Amino acid sequence: MRLSRSTLVAPIPGSAQVLLVQPLTGQAALVGAEDAAALRALYRGGPLPASLPEETLRAAAFVVESDDDDRALLARARADFEKEAARAPTQLIVVPSFGCNLACTYCYQEVFDPSAATLMRPEAVEAFFAYVDANHAAETPRPYVTLFGGEPLRDTPAHHERIGHFLRSAGERGLSLAFVTNGHDLEAFLPALAAGPVKEVQVTLDGPRKVHDARRPHASGRGTFDRIVAGIDALVRARIPVNLRVVADRQNLPALPELAELADAKGWLELPASRFKTQVGRNYELFGCASRQRREDLFDRVELWAHYLELAEAHPVLRRFHRPRFHGIGHLADTGELPAPNFDACPAAKKEWAFGPDGSLYGCTATVGHPAHMLGRYYPVVSRDEAAIARWRSRSTLTIPGCAGCASAPVCGGGCGAIAWDREGTPLAPDCRPVVELYGLGARYYGLDT
Repeated sequence: MRLSRSTLVAPIPGSAQVLLVQPLTGQAALVGAEDAAALRALYRGGPLPASLPEETLRAAAFVVESDDDDRALLARARADFEKEAARAPTQLIVVPSFGCNLACTYCYQEVFDPSAATLMRPEAVEAFFAYVDANHAAETPRPYVTLFGGEPLRDTPAHHERIGHFLRSAGERGLSLAFVTNGHDLEAFLPALAAGPVKEVQVTLDGPRKVHDARRPHASGRGTFDRIVAGIDALVRARIPVNLRVVADRQNLPALPELAELADAKGWLELPASRFKTQVGRNYELFGCASRQRREDLFDRVELWAHYLELAEAHPVLRRFHRPRFHGIGHLADTGELPAPNFDACPAAKKEWAFGPDGSLYGCTATVGHPAHMLGRYYPVVSRDEAAIARWRSRSTLTIPGCAGCASAPVCGGGCGAIAWDREGTPLAPDCRPVVELYGLGARYYGLDT
């Protein structure tokens, strides 16, 4: 008997207890530090302490007899993952233009070809929906379309015409639309959005007024905070689901409690999750730093969530503002269950496709507009680089050599293929995630050890 190769042992900061997680069976347990050490020592033939019930450990698959047992666990979990993945809808991301009316300090798209600011032609919109009809119409569940940018919602006659075109064509096909917007011109589009079909609108606020305006000013230099807040209020009144996003680093995270207080005062935090949710995303380098993005301001993943934990302990409103996932520990705290294993965290060319304004085809949000990642065209003629598509489709923790034998692989999923490509020149490389450390922080944040 030994510890399963997939069992993760996560120390909890500030606690004498340790979190055991077996992601392949969805089991978690708390043990003392000495018992955790004894479980690790089983590899060396050490005894099982009397305080640990062998029957329970075996039932949860924290311990196994052999590598054959581990391989069987992996095979069953992989089959369950594939069934779960098949139930996820495909996201079709369209960039009507890479042009934008803001001048954010950390925009990863600033290095893209300036000619990409041209707005998508009406014929390209028709070609996109023809491509969807030919390639995604039979999918179950139904895919959905996300309009991204640049900025898709700019208050110009041409942008209003294109957005109307997308809304009409999506509605005719029974597809819903999501929008990723900076929120500056939201109110101008409210009548069209209210008429639907709109799945949600994602809007970014990076903090209270002074902080946000320093990071996400208008291209003219003026502030954008007040207009964006008014736009969010308008969405809430219209009962259009809002996904409020914060891009966090060392510069703005300390001000997040003030933003949470604003959201609370507005009544946003009283809304059900179906109408208002939040995400806190880490500011990071994708294809290098932007010209005004300072590396020393960037958190790694553990730093971000360790600082968030400290802030939330000092400012409880943050616990109502955002519930971090911590690789499934948030789900465990809410439901008593861990989420299914994740053998593939990269949806590119599988459950995600992206469409550039010039007719180019890509695998995902992170790569759209990057010439090295173009996978074909949907306009003016349809062409696909099937060899390149196959490389992205084959990516999972079972095909990435660097993931072989990693206990965290069924949770990490291999990370982001675009980041892996930027580092290694191939998507078949890992973008490792600090799973054990985040498990420990998550257990502390949600008080699982108490």
